[in-house]
Amino acid sequence: MTRDELITRLQSIEWSDIEFKEAAWAVPKDALSTVSAFANTAGGHLVFGVKQANGTFTVTGVTDADKMQNDFLGQVRDTNKVSIRLPINGTVHQLPEGIVLAFYIPEASRQEKPVYLDGNPKKAHVRRGGRDDTCTGDELLRFIRDASGTRFDAEPLDVDISRCFDEATVRWYRARFAVSNPGKDTAVDDTVFLRNWGFLVEQGGVLRPTRAAILVLGSGEYVRQVLPRMAVDVQFYRNASAEYDSAVRWADRLTVEDNLIKAWQAIVEFYFRHSERPFAVDASTLRRDDDPPDYISFRESAINLLIHQDFGDTTRVPVIRFFRDQTEFFNPGDAFATREQLLDPGDKDVRNPSIVNAFRRIGLSDQGGTGVRAIFDGWRRLGYLPPEIENHKAEKSFRLRLRKEKLITEAQLLAQANLGVHLSAQEADVFAYLTRKGQIDLIDVKALTGLSGSDARQLVQRLTVQALLVAQGETGNLFSLAEHLRTRFLPETPDQTEISEENQHPGAEVAATGTTVQAIVQATAQAASGQTTLVQSLVQLSAIQWQVVAFTDAPRSITELLSHVGLKQRAHFKSQHLDALLAGGILRMTVPDKPTSPVQRYVLTEAGIQLKLLHEQQEAAP
Repeated sequence: MTRDELITRLQSIEWSDIEFKEAAWAVPKDALSTVSAFANTAGGHLVFGVKQANGTFTVTGVTDADKMQNDFLGQVRDTNKVSIRLPINGTVHQLPEGIVLAFYIPEASRQEKPVYLDGNPKKAHVRRGGRDDTCTGDELLRFIRDASGTRFDAEPLDVDISRCFDEATVRWYRARFAVSNPGKDTAVDDTVFLRNWGFLVEQGGVLRPTRAAILVLGSGEYVRQVLPRMAVDVQFYRNASAEYDSAVRWADRLTVEDNLIKAWQAIVEFYFRHSERPFAVDASTLRRDDDPPDYISFRESAINLLIHQDFGDTTRVPVIRFFRDQTEFFNPGDAFATREQLLDPGDKDVRNPSIVNAFRRIGLSDQGGTGVRAIFDGWRRLGYLPPEIENHKAEKSFRLRLRKEKLITEAQLLAQANLGVHLSAQEADVFAYLTRKGQIDLIDVKALTGLSGSDARQLVQRLTVQALLVAQGETGNLFSLAEHLRTRFLPETPDQTEISEENQHPGAEVAATGTTVQAIVQATAQAASGQTTLVQSLVQLSAIQWQVVAFTDAPRSITELLSHVGLKQRAHFKSQHLDALLAGGILRMTVPDKPTSPVQRYVLTEAGIQLKLLHEQQEAAP
């Protein structure tokens, strides 16, 4: 933690990634509880020498920094006090009010959790907001299941293999397997096939089905013995997500207490039934040529929910909720990978590897690991805001939201046209995100663009050179909208001290209001003159200006424009409509150095062309 970061956090609140302790003379008794909580959750900073009173923080300093540091590091390295040795890094800050010690407590690996105190697993803690909570019995069991070297889904079960499988599901699975793996199914019967592909394992000379085998292919009665809760709960609402609460009743609902193949088939049928473009589906392949645009992202999200849930958690149910403006997926069980790792290609450490492989072999999941990258790729191609992930380490849950909100709007295209710089499609996406959020990190850039880490960094460097964003902090991974643009695009500056966990994205956004094209001209003039009065960026055109935009894909004279829009007063048309489009970067003159030239024509800029296309798409949308 740098000095500037410390000062900033002192002006904020304690949250899930920071804890302040006065610790003037000795290591506080509850310091190790915070160590346990950070290690079991997502890591965080423990700061000594800061007093909290009446909701504010005051630097009081530690009296003997060397002794304090040695005592604390000695305690955390004592495995009689803390169950594992954590690589804790400390930083000393000399402030005018006194010396402050900041220690970074990293998250432990899943194999090391739960991290507990005094040799007692019941003294394990998790971090929630600004609190260190003692783990409940269910939370301890979740940690223990995830830490096990033998995966939960690979355990053999003592049940009769002649009765435990659903014949129709096995038949369907083998047909899909044969299509996806030509020549690999040489088994003479189902038992041989199931043994060849790990669904049956030998134990004491007897073939036993694994837990994964029952969950994927089992008959209903055996599935319900292994999983005494719903495999999935799917709910369809006719209202927007903001209107949802527990009292709002769904318009349609699907609950499944059967194997995962049947659950997937039922989810697909439910999805198709409520699709904006209803259609029939091939029952054998569950595919069609004219899939709805969001099908790929939905498919990967639904499969992700089915195969990565914590099947040992019998108190919480995976839920899919369809709203008018978004689809939300909730799963018991957090992802083992970080948000950045989820977006990188390649296989990941997963909770249920046997189940993941069973689905992958029949081509139901297009991506190895979690499928999150495919979800983001599909959503990006639709032009929507990136999916939102909440990988909650304390609650051990995973939430994914697919919001049906366009990243690039007419308002942002109009605003970008006035910047005076050329942006590639990927740079425009990043800039549009910045105008909504105010800041962006390198992981967000990867999510927006699909670029690798090095290419994403090169992109933000180009935007930095163009004075559109500035780096924040010393890590070089966080960036904010340049100060001279914040007054134009963020009239209500977000609280810079807002805390956001690595695995969470705040949902609040800066929404534009109905400002006319003249507002952006005024903003430009104010910026040039050094005025400090704030105005909003352009977010809409008048009806006449839209007529001009639609007509100027080829160079037009002012006489042609007047005739097209049905006006006669040239001076009024030019001052009220045409000049604003020129100043806003939507139109350009063909003879710019001679504005009054008799051969002067007006034509769309590149930004104007993009705006026209977006407007046409929105007009054509149902």
